[in-house]
Amino acid sequence: MPGTPGLEHRIGGIEKADITGNISYDPDNHDLMTRLRQAKVDGVVATIDDLEVDDPTGTAEVLVLGWGSTYGPISAGVRFARRSGLKVAQAHLRHLNPFPDNTGDVLRRYKRVIVPEMNMGQLTQLLRARYLVDVRAHTQVRGLPFTATDLADVIRNAVHELHGAGPATIPANPTQQAEQTQQSPESNEQESTR
Repeated sequence: MPGTPGLEHRIGGIEKADITGNISYDPDNHDLMTRLRQAKVDGVVATIDDLEVDDPTGTAEVLVLGWGSTYGPISAGVRFARRSGLKVAQAHLRHLNPFPDNTGDVLRRYKRVIVPEMNMGQLTQLLRARYLVDVRAHTQVRGLPFTATDLADVIRNAVHELHGAGPATIPANPTQQAEQTQQSPESNEQESTR
């Protein structure tokens, strides 16, 4: 019942003392309370499932890691890249603070990690700082979603970069792919040196 003696609590933004809950300006108490709150957040990781990776061959060198609304375009871009013969893995974060316990291990398994973000790369910065992994952002802040072909090209370029080849594009449709397959050996050789 509200107002019951001994069961009152205060709600507000000012630091409270440990145990009593009284307002406190004591620096040592503030340090303690900050650490207690962080320990609660850190304890949540035990309730979060591990980050699952979709890597059908288990031999992909590129991981595309998403969060939030990028799931659909990333999934479509990864499928598109796989259909063109690329080995690429995909994962999607559902928890950002704390990250799933295995996030660092997942990131370190891949030579290249790409994070498509509909912002200026904030998640990429968090991952790089926390796990010391060379995560690469692919950002877009135009108010439009990523397209599957755009992300497939980003994936293709990452794979080519790892193997010392220049940028390449994934055909937008099967007809275009067939036309590229029918190119002369000379034009294929020129394309591979770009």
